[in-house]
Amino acid sequence: MKIVNFVLGLATAVILAALIALGIAAFYPAPVAPSYPNTAVVAPVAPCPSNDTACMQNNTKIEAQQQAAQDQYNNAETAYESASSVYNRNLFIIANVVGIIFFALGFWLVFGVALASNAVPVGIMLAGLWSIIYGYARGWGSVDDQLKFFVGLVIAVLIIGGSMWLIQRHQKNHGQNK
Repeated sequence: MKIVNFVLGLATAVILAALIALGIAAFYPAPVAPSYPNTAVVAPVAPCPSNDTACMQNNTKIEAQQQAAQDQYNNAETAYESASSVYNRNLFIIANVVGIIFFALGFWLVFGVALASNAVPVGIMLAGLWSIIYGYARGWGSVDDQLKFFVGLVIAVLIIGGSMWLIQRHQKNHGQNK
C-alpha cells in the first residue's frame, strides 16, 4: 500500500504541475521571439571599378536594404526583450500565487479531510511547490528584490508554519494513541 500511495502522490504532483504550466501558457501566452526578416536574396556588395557609378549606386542600395532589415530586426528584438521582462515578472506573480494556493489547499486536505491516504494532498502540496520554484526560475531577473523577498517570506511562513503545525498534530495524535 505504501508504494501505491507514493505513486498516487507523485502522479498527482506531476499532473498538477503540468496543468499549472499548461494553464499559464494557455491563458497567458509568452511573447514570441522575432525571426530575422526573410528578405529576398540580394547580391552581395561587390567591389566596383572607380568609374562605374551604376555599380556603386547598386551597392549603396543593397547596403541600405540590408541595414533597414537589420534595424527592423533590432527594433523587434528590443520590443521582445521588453515584453519578455514584463511577462516573466507577471509569470512570477501568477505562478507564486497559484503555488501558494495549491500548497495551502494540500495542507487543508491533509488536516481537514479524512482521506485513506495523505498521498494526494502531499502531491498537491508538491505541485504548489513546483509552481513556486517555476515562478522564481522564470521571473528571477525580471522581479525586484523586494517582491522576491516578500513572496519568499510568505512562502517560508506557510511552509515552516504548516510543517510545525503538522509535526505538533502528528505528535498529539500519536501521544493519544499510546
